[in-house]
Amino acid sequence: MHYVTALAIDWIGDQPALIEVRLPEVNGDEAVILGRAPLLSSGSSLPASRLPAQLDLRCDVVGHDGDHVVLVRLRYGLTDQRGRDTFRVAATAVRPENPREIFDRLLLSHHVHPESLGDVELAWLAFTEFTQTEIDHLDPAAAPDADGFLVQWGRYSWIDRTAALIFTRQLALVTADGPGRWQVSLDMRFPGFHTVPSGDSGLDFTPVGPGRAAALAQIRATIKNLPQLYALWRAVPRRSTLTFERAD
Repeated sequence: MHYVTALAIDWIGDQPALIEVRLPEVNGDEAVILGRAPLLSSGSSLPASRLPAQLDLRCDVVGHDGDHVVLVRLRYGLTDQRGRDTFRVAATAVRPENPREIFDRLLLSHHVHPESLGDVELAWLAFTEFTQTEIDHLDPAAAPDADGFLVQWGRYSWIDRTAALIFTRQLALVTADGPGRWQVSLDMRFPGFHTVPSGDSGLDFTPVGPGRAAALAQIRATIKNLPQLYALWRAVPRRSTLTFERAD
């Protein structure tokens, strides 16, 4: 999956609102696209007061025209006002999705928005799929600990003692800035739960595959057997965020 850079122009209507987007084509035209925010964006909000603003549209690369032109097809059935879903764009406007965007896409497939999460169980299903998704550009020098996952829960000083449940995947990546450790985390905060114990699953580096599936199932079973933690799991978060940041 890839993203192509476009320009969000304005909101249209409400409940739910559409976004008007302009996608530059290599022939000098601009494709005009209308779509709902969750299908268009990668999870970041687009306040009306800050438009126009750059927006990355989900797409698939379906062809190349030399080194400088790429043929892309928009995802989720999106089309422009002429009914087209495929466009010739500058290669510099296209990039692969990063790990955060992979998780965001999987959350969307389970009808979960990371900033308005209402069901922890659905988020967990998306997280299990995310942890089983192969990630490009892992640092071979960090093997076998280049790809791990962790679940944390409880009330910690670094989150103002608010009850939290956090799903994290830690990755040793080689980026343009060099090698480093990164974390993709879905952080869910809950009202109440003043006596919920603090703990974590431990960072697990079991490779992607059946062994990782078993490790994830064991975490889920452990949580279900801890009544206070399981009550937190079944509650609706007051707020939630999805982040992708360096861990070193």
